[in-house]
Amino acid sequence: MLNDQQTIPPSFASEYNALWRYMACVLTSDLYRQNKRVLLLAENQDSAQEIDELIWQFNAQRFVPHNLPGEGPHYGTPVEINWEPSIQRRPCVVNCALQVPESLRGFKGLQEWHDFVPSDDVGKKAARERYKALRALGAQVSTSEIPSILE
Repeated sequence: MLNDQQTIPPSFASEYNALWRYMACVLTSDLYRQNKRVLLLAENQDSAQEIDELIWQFNAQRFVPHNLPGEGPHYGTPVEINWEPSIQRRPCVVNCALQVPESLRGFKGLQEWHDFVPSDDVGKKAARERYKALRALGAQVSTSEIPSILE
């Protein structure tokens, strides 16, 4: 969760872009360096393409091999950006979508789900609904604060 005291860099137009930057670039880079195969879940195709562009523009030393559906090698890259569940089972999801997709509800190979809680009321309500959906799936949910979006 972002604290109200944390400042969003002026280069990012909204809190969601800052969240995407953190989740897509910093967190996903950390997970990749832990040798995890990640599904970076976007709200829709346009959001997936925006997130893809963020990763391309991020720090070259923290580059993450990634692809959108239908791109890259047949066996996929370590990180797939998709707005639907991947046909390749990936045990780790970084969620940048507002809802838990229905198609993920039966996903048995899921080991990690990384999510966010925005500071606006609509975003908080959506996060509560995702939390309820994950709990209903039997997920063990724990929370932690984002250390800094300024890294």
